[in-house]
Amino acid sequence: MVSDKKFKMEEMSWKEIEEAKEEGKDTVVLMMGSFEQHGPHMPMKTDTYISDELGVRIAERLDFALMGPTLSVGVSGHHMDFPGTVSLSSDVFMKLIEEHCKSFDEHGFEFIALVPFHGGNFAPAKTAAAEIAEEMKKSKILLVADLERNTKIMMESFKEAGMEYEEKAVHSGATETSVMLAIDEDLVDEDRLEKGYEGKVDNSSLFTEGLKHFTDNGILGDARKASKEAGELILKNLSKDLAEQIDEKRSSLLMKSD
Repeated sequence: MVSDKKFKMEEMSWKEIEEAKEEGKDTVVLMMGSFEQHGPHMPMKTDTYISDELGVRIAERLDFALMGPTLSVGVSGHHMDFPGTVSLSSDVFMKLIEEHCKSFDEHGFEFIALVPFHGGNFAPAKTAAAEIAEEMKKSKILLVADLERNTKIMMESFKEAGMEYEEKAVHSGATETSVMLAIDEDLVDEDRLEKGYEGKVDNSSLFTEGLKHFTDNGILGDARKASKEAGELILKNLSKDLAEQIDEKRSSLLMKSD
């Protein structure tokens, strides 16, 4: 697991953050996770653990970025049939993003990168980004929210790692379980790895009918096919791509302002 106090604002004092800004760290990366079921074998905080790890790796790649506090509860209404899941309405979640951005704007950060990982957060993050951009005094919003692109990278990385199994959807199955094994094996109950629904799932049906409509155990794919090595490659490739997107969007805005 990658961890460095130089990148995580939650582990820094106000003085360290001020000094980091003076040294050129003008961007805050705001990751977005969830508190929802992830099968019988992984914790409710899975998306947030993954978001945390991706956030640190992104900030590590970008010498101009700090990682803000990961939003740990998201829009998860399609998981509410499973006990323990906590879901925010889209309006509340968008307000949460807005209030974080207002704080970073008040402190003079030039850019705020909004990076959802949990699928239910993508649509409200996109809506919020457009609205918040008009309210900022100084900060520019960098939206990095392409769910299909993220999913493709995860699946291609899994295959690149030499895994022959192919998932048709990502939630608590081989790819996501692989990532959690790479982050912390103790967070995965390997005695409870199971196969779930292995068919295709379109997002519109998922968000309207709920995950329980497709799977009784909360898994899409087969968690038994997970691999720690594949998980590490997924983290490496996905964090690299997300960092590159942030860099490109920031550079584009800097060029326009010159």
